[in-house]
Amino acid sequence: MVKSAQSSKGRIEKKVLINASPSVIFRALTDGKDLVRWFCDRASSDPREGGELTAHWRIGEAGQKGRAIFRKFLPDSFLELIWVDDGDGVTRENPGHTVSYAIRTKRGSSEVVMTDEDDRELAEETYAFLDQGWNSVLLELKDYCERKERSSKPRPGETAE
Repeated sequence: MVKSAQSSKGRIEKKVLINASPSVIFRALTDGKDLVRWFCDRASSDPREGGELTAHWRIGEAGQKGRAIFRKFLPDSFLELIWVDDGDGVTRENPGHTVSYAIRTKRGSSEVVMTDEDDRELAEETYAFLDQGWNSVLLELKDYCERKERSSKPRPGETAE
């Protein structure tokens, strides 16, 4: 279940509890091979502060590409991306759109707090669309990380190598 915090226009905050380790979640958010399993159709990633993430989505016959820079990168605990191209093909000199993920251990699981902030005022319909979209995206992240965590643990009767 994804919980929404009270948000102002241009700022969306969501929380989701994931039954996976912070390292599995952090890798899912930063590694290109993991990103294509839950977030986009193609990705390239240089996961380090100052590195770039490029994500591609297929939309019908066409495609869309977004580019972000890893602005803050604290392995297994915090990640902040500044989107220099939100997928509209326009590279912004002064980008004002950031997405951050804080990962905390909570009750034997990991709580992920996602914050999407844009310095542009969003129309009410756009805000509602993005708010709902983040619910779906975070549920995909949760599902992927939990499956990955389960598959990495030995089954009863198996021995870990």
